Amino acid sequence: MSEPGVNSVSGWPGVRLLTRLPAWFRLLVVTLAVFCCGVVASRPAGASDDRPLTGDVAVAAAAVEAMARPTAGGSPLAGFPADFNAVTGRSPVVVTAPDGTARALDPRGGCSGPAGDTEWDFGVGCRAHDLGYDLLRYAEHKGRPLPPEARKALDARLAADMHGQCDLNPRDSASRCHAVAGLYAAGLEFNSWRQRWGPPGHEPVLAWGFGSAVVVFLILARLPRRREEAPDPAAPAVGPEDRYAAFLRLASLGLVVVGQSLLTVLHWAGVGADWLWLLTWALQTAPVFYFAGGHANLTRWLEVETAGGGYGRYLVSRISWLLRPVLAFVLAWLVLPLPLELLDVPKARVETFGRLIAHPLWFLGLYLVAVAATPLMARLHRTARLATPVALLAAMVAVDAVRIALAWRTGGYLNLVLGALLLQQLGFHYADGGLARLPRRVAAALAVATAPVLAALIAFGGYPRTVMAVPGEPGSNLSPPTVCLLVLGLGQVCAVLLLRGRVSAWLAGRRQWRVVDYARSAPMTVYLGYLTALAAVIGLLGLLDAPAAFDWVVARPRWLSVLVLLLLPVLLLFHRFERTAALLPCHARETHRTRLAATLGVGYGVLGVLGFVVTGFAGAAGTLVVLRVDPLQNLIHLLLGWYLLHTARAGTCHGRRPWLLTALACVPPLLVLEPTGAMVALHGATIAVALLAAIPRQDRGRAGGLGQPEPVVERGVRTG
Repeated sequence: MSEPGVNSVSGWPGVRLLTRLPAWFRLLVVTLAVFCCGVVASRPAGASDDRPLTGDVAVAAAAVEAMARPTAGGSPLAGFPADFNAVTGRSPVVVTAPDGTARALDPRGGCSGPAGDTEWDFGVGCRAHDLGYDLLRYAEHKGRPLPPEARKALDARLAADMHGQCDLNPRDSASRCHAVAGLYAAGLEFNSWRQRWGPPGHEPVLAWGFGSAVVVFLILARLPRRREEAPDPAAPAVGPEDRYAAFLRLASLGLVVVGQSLLTVLHWAGVGADWLWLLTWALQTAPVFYFAGGHANLTRWLEVETAGGGYGRYLVSRISWLLRPVLAFVLAWLVLPLPLELLDVPKARVETFGRLIAHPLWFLGLYLVAVAATPLMARLHRTARLATPVALLAAMVAVDAVRIALAWRTGGYLNLVLGALLLQQLGFHYADGGLARLPRRVAAALAVATAPVLAALIAFGGYPRTVMAVPGEPGSNLSPPTVCLLVLGLGQVCAVLLLRGRVSAWLAGRRQWRVVDYARSAPMTVYLGYLTALAAVIGLLGLLDAPAAFDWVVARPRWLSVLVLLLLPVLLLFHRFERTAALLPCHARETHRTRLAATLGVGYGVLGVLGFVVTGFAGAAGTLVVLRVDPLQNLIHLLLGWYLLHTARAGTCHGRRPWLLTALACVPPLLVLEPTGAMVALHGATIAVALLAAIPRQDRGRAGGLGQPEPVVERGVRTG
């Protein structure tokens, strides 16, 4: 399944060794890894209600206890809840088991193993076990799932019944019978462990199985067949780098990440929202990031245009390096919970920490949208320098007014995109020197006026008092975005313009710039190091365990200390990955298929990144605007976007394989239990387009007639 071409993953830890192994062994290794991660991700959070059982739920628990310890006399159905048949739609009967005990069972049940009831007739035990599971579902329907001991007792009863049947009816093959019974019992215990011994439910097994296979195919398709020699590292000459813009991108991104974590940790520590909301105005620097990002995007687009490239080449060269470290980070975090799950760490705690570290990904998802819109916005910048930002500003105000009047939540997401594009436009003006002509007095006046304007909007306009998500607050000016965020952004832009001279002089120092350059060349290494320290602090303080006294420090082990020990080797591997990234040549040709592959790659990459913001890395399904997503779909979308961008970059998007694999990757979201109309429309349209693109061209001989730019070599990974 590997694609020939650019070996852009040779720097990944372990990939060089993996590519030297036989194809069948690579398939086995990747399949096992995906299977293990899929099992961990599919485990539910489990029940945590310790209150005493009452009412019908207590009756159901007693019935389960009776089924787990059958006797020879009486009717087990006498202890069932009165409305059991009406709620479950079952009609149980009582039979005498081969061992002489009275059993209640579901006549429609049976053994779900590959051999069914088997030749030794495990049917009575299996049907009784199925009815016991119906009692578990009944209790869940009543609003209180039974504790894990109930399912464990039912599974143990079935295992004893099967082995007992082997003793009563060995059919001249007792050893084989016990082996089959052990196999059935092992599969039963594994599935119950995967469901955390909770009530069995209906699961999209087909979607999970097909989706896992697609993940395996996408990973194998990206493994290089051979290690290619690095090309000549000579790169096109570019102008001197704006160190101040690079510093703004790094500092603003880091401050938002640290700020969100700080707010959450302080909330866990018991700090009230009355104090936390003040911090949000100092920690929210997202507008500065999109402003500085606009400078980098315009600079890169002009370089591609100068080299004779177009939209497809720009997307490939600009976004590929953004998705690679993010995908590596997501894959690492999907693997990390596995040992924690084996230690029976409560999934709710793992999910809480996972959502905390996944939240900053919305930052990158929105930035990818701004990057993709750069060519269009650059054209508007050239033709309507002042009208474009004014129009975006007016659109934001109008959308915010409609959102408030009609409670239109989608308008908030639209404003998020409009705000990013507006700040990017200001970055364009900074890049071409337009903002340099703004008098310092005007910039200072606008920066100073920000505080009273925001105070007036909050006091008299009814806007929330926070500008970041704070636990305990009913809302914020970020979710959904409001005019307050825009006012804050304009004030911050004016402030950074005033500070440019002093900060640029400070960055001229060799030592200071070396720190900035390292941080932007190894962003995931820095972020993982930060997460390691964060996990250590949370584990030391015991914040996720809500300690009531200080004796918890020595009384209970901390699962987060295990996470720290797991993060340390991952941190070292990421450092090697990012610091030894190979030179990445771009062989993209400006063709329709290149532009299509790049556009779809960006779209699905954004969908995958923002999807993880909604669901976390191993959480339940959630809604992204109008799309229903879950962690498996997010991983498929992210892998698909990465793969399509690679095919466009390597020039392999003109064959059939990438498009057939794209169509295949869009099938799992259609197999979920209740697919939404938006998901069906999106993936159905992608399948149709991919199948059309897979049709071979009739004019292959003219493919090389297009004027193509010279390959551009990018050095490493930069957060610019």
